[in-house]
Amino acid sequence: MMEKYSITVICPHDIAEIRVIESVATCETTVLVCTECGEELEKPKTDCT
Repeated sequence: MMEKYSITVICPHDIAEIRVIESVATCETTVLVCTECGEELEKPKTDCT
């Protein structure tokens, strides 16, 4: 399971967004980034449907 934590522990900003960094066929690679500074808060992950 995914670890749960406060976003402010990793980055002082409290606004984050999920960005799609690659989309191929039915697979999508996304990453959670801080909206303020653009720092990646998690490693990219790929979801295929």
